[in-house]
Amino acid sequence: MQHRTGRGKRRSETGRLRRAPQLFIPVVRDTLWAQRGSAETGRRPELRFSVALALALAATATPAVAQEHDAQLWLTANASTELREGLKLELETNQRFSDDSGELYESQYLAALTAQVATGVTLTGGLNRVVRPRDGKVQNTEWRPRQQIGFAIAKLGSGQLAGRVRLEQRFRSDDSETGHRVRPEITYTLPVYRDVKLRLAHESYFNLNSTGFQDRGHERMRNWAIATVPVTKNLSAQLGYMNQYRFNDEDPDVMEHGLMTALYVTF
Repeated sequence: MQHRTGRGKRRSETGRLRRAPQLFIPVVRDTLWAQRGSAETGRRPELRFSVALALALAATATPAVAQEHDAQLWLTANASTELREGLKLELETNQRFSDDSGELYESQYLAALTAQVATGVTLTGGLNRVVRPRDGKVQNTEWRPRQQIGFAIAKLGSGQLAGRVRLEQRFRSDDSETGHRVRPEITYTLPVYRDVKLRLAHESYFNLNSTGFQDRGHERMRNWAIATVPVTKNLSAQLGYMNQYRFNDEDPDVMEHGLMTALYVTF
């Protein structure tokens, strides 16, 4: 049985193009040799490591040549405040524009609470409201509760490797079934110049069940490269690139190229 995803693309129950992880192996091997050579010569390995990691992330995003491409623009505004020590309230809006649709195709509105439960470990609970307009009218809406754990993994060079696992439940206005999915992510954050930081990330979407709007299995993968620049004490800006690959069945796979812009303010 075929189902349609949120943007109208089909994918199979099992997915395809699974050879991407093999491309990661030689990059990791070369990175380890670069780290060893740097230790022997006394040179700093951070830049070489970050370049190799970026190449590895790019490799996982391109398992084969996509037959369709789409250019997107994402505009994000985020406000957060510390309610008490170790507890943060976060409000966010995200507006997404697509060249394929020629208009705003999705708006998201998030409220979330994050608690630090141990050194380097956080728990987050939140609710995301998703609105999908088409031709000036609302096509469908979605309530999306989330539960998330974030954790530090290791210090690599002058950067930090971290992970995150997010669970989501999807309640859409155009379907009576509830979609469940998990979104693991791995990030590497590296200071590059003064207070400017570069963040490299890989995230995959795994649907845990099949409904009228999603199929069980590996739906998509995302890779990010984002620079964060402090503007004032309480305001920072982000600019970056996202590569998103959607696995489809009879329809061509789709690769989306996103320009990411964001403003973050803290109170």
